[in-house]
Amino acid sequence: MRQFSSSANSERGYYTIALVVVIAFVALLASRSGTVTTSNTVKTTSEEVVAAEAFYAAEFALAEALIWLGSNDATATPQAGAGVPNDSGNNTPRSYATSFWFEESGDYTRVYARATGSDGSSATISQWLSTGNDVLASTALEQPLGIAGTLSNVTGTPEINVIGSDGVLLTDHYSMRVASGETPTSYGNLNNSSGEVITTGEWSSGVTDIWSLYFSVDRATMESLASDTGNIRWYEPGEGPSTSLGTTSSPVILIFEECTRITGQKRIIGVVFIDDNSGCDLNGWSMDLKGSLGVNGDVTKLNSNTDLEAYYITEADSIILTGSGPSATGIDNFDPEAFSSTVVLPGTWTDTEVN
Repeated sequence: MRQFSSSANSERGYYTIALVVVIAFVALLASRSGTVTTSNTVKTTSEEVVAAEAFYAAEFALAEALIWLGSNDATATPQAGAGVPNDSGNNTPRSYATSFWFEESGDYTRVYARATGSDGSSATISQWLSTGNDVLASTALEQPLGIAGTLSNVTGTPEINVIGSDGVLLTDHYSMRVASGETPTSYGNLNNSSGEVITTGEWSSGVTDIWSLYFSVDRATMESLASDTGNIRWYEPGEGPSTSLGTTSSPVILIFEECTRITGQKRIIGVVFIDDNSGCDLNGWSMDLKGSLGVNGDVTKLNSNTDLEAYYITEADSIILTGSGPSATGIDNFDPEAFSSTVVLPGTWTDTEVN
């Protein structure tokens, strides 16, 4: 019996050793598999970080392209951007060279933007744009003064100039336009100095908001296109321009949320729109405007420090002067198509390449 017991114990020992070896081998395989998985995960994460950085750098290049396009013509020749350095502010070991170029197709432009990292990584993205006079309604410049209500209590000797030396008023154009049935019975002192005949038109019956008669985009879109330094500016209550704005080659669109006073005899070339349905008291205003003033309510106390002039009046017939004395010259006419903006078409962003 003892011999049998000794043999059985010996066999159990062998089995135990074999089982330990098997378990150790399985543990080793599991450990190796986990190491490989961790290594692959780290590698994948690292690659994703590099790819994300390259895309962000390409988006930066796209922003550079849009800024560049604001003062240059689109070209298929690649333009070098400022690039993205690997300084502490960017928190990346890689720097990126940026470039961009354009592909025109009819009324649309496709901009390509590329970023190339110092480690050879790269990304290219593209976006479709629409350029041109895509914000101004055709009726916006048909009158130097457009009112959603009516005009009253004209003081001083303000002027509205729509008839040049040829004595012709363009078809479908007016000195001013008011709400249906609101043509003033008296214009007070308006055009007393020049004696120019005042021709008043009326908006269609039922029109109480003239935004769409000035602009072909809604308010939210217009506000999104506005900037502090661009040709489209949006002023919140109490805000306004600090200098004269606009040129005949680059007129401006100024949107005011309320009737904020413009002072200092500023010269504006373009469109000023006061989106305040409570009306606007122009007493104390000091502005010369070539283009059109739109007010989404009544207008009162248009005074002698405000002159309004149609966009098509030539330099020789202009009442808005630059300079002083014998050297003073009038403001020349401008082309309505000079109003332009670049609109990014929604849903057209594409990633064309990532390495």
